Amino acid sequence: MSCGGPLSAVMSIAGAGLLPGAGAIAGLGAGLGVSAGLTSALGSFGSLPITGQFSDIVSSATSVLGGGTLDSLRTLGADIFPALTNAIPGGFASALSAVAPGGMASGGFTGLIGSISSGIMGGGDLSQFGQIFNSAQGFVGQANQLINSSLNIGDLASTFGPITGGMDNLITGGFSQVTEAFGALGSDMSKLGSLIDMNNLPNLGDPSALVKQLSNVGGIVPGVESALRSAGLDSSLLNNLASGGLANISDSANKLLYEGMTKVTGSDLAQVKSILGVTTPNIGNMADLLNPAKILPTSFPALTMPTPDGLRGVYASASGTVNSNLEKFLSAPGIPSTIGKQGSEIAQSALNIARSTRLI
Repeated sequence: MSCGGPLSAVMSIAGAGLLPGAGAIAGLGAGLGVSAGLTSALGSFGSLPITGQFSDIVSSATSVLGGGTLDSLRTLGADIFPALTNAIPGGFASALSAVAPGGMASGGFTGLIGSISSGIMGGGDLSQFGQIFNSAQGFVGQANQLINSSLNIGDLASTFGPITGGMDNLITGGFSQVTEAFGALGSDMSKLGSLIDMNNLPNLGDPSALVKQLSNVGGIVPGVESALRSAGLDSSLLNNLASGGLANISDSANKLLYEGMTKVTGSDLAQVKSILGVTTPNIGNMADLLNPAKILPTSFPALTMPTPDGLRGVYASASGTVNSNLEKFLSAPGIPSTIGKQGSEIAQSALNIARSTRLI
């Protein structure tokens, strides 16, 4: 159970060996201090013949040589073969602040390691060790936050970079990739009721997507079924349409659907609009419900899609002419990897819009 600190009650009991004099209590192990294994390894290295002899030379010279000459002797071989003289390598001396007020730290590299180890353990003082431990723990936490932030920045940069709309795209949930005329788009969409299936945006603009949505919301009305049958759709496809099963429908079938929808007018069209909740004016036939220039009469000139060169308009003019360059761009290899998943869905929707507007 946690007690509000970094150590739980059970962990505190297990750490009782940190207390001074713990070695005298059976079962509590040794008191707080430098690892015996490290101390033994440092001692073994210092007692090697060559390092031991050099250490004796330095000790004998301490009372004879001046400070500068003695420091030169202590650093002999530091940047060539420091292990032979137990010297502190130059890079370590700078990084570990090994230069003491009286010259180079005595005891060589092993002495420096022992001194630093003792300092980390608080010199056997549990209160000092606690401060050092908490400082280290705080450093780890801050370092992890910085690392995670850096990684997140990289992810944001790749996900919301200039190609995919930058931070505007993040803040608007992707709407800035579709249009920046938010007020006009919102006004147009408020009149569309349930026309657009938000769970099927990749197929936006397909005649089959419209029929599927009509089937989901209220079913295919008799006038629509009759118009589609007259356009040449066979009974099996009509039955499939009636059940909402429109997966992998062919372009030729979509073309027949579109042509059939152009014949749905008058009271049949009014019934379709009523089922879907569409109140947009100037809809002349059911196929117009696929045409953004009809269903978004105010905002369609501002519709855009992302490209490696930035956002490009879906329409070439306010007259409703589709930008002919879109299909060429969308047919190029590697488009999804270039503009990302969201961008590719918007781009595909633009292609479907272009196809349906041109009667496929």
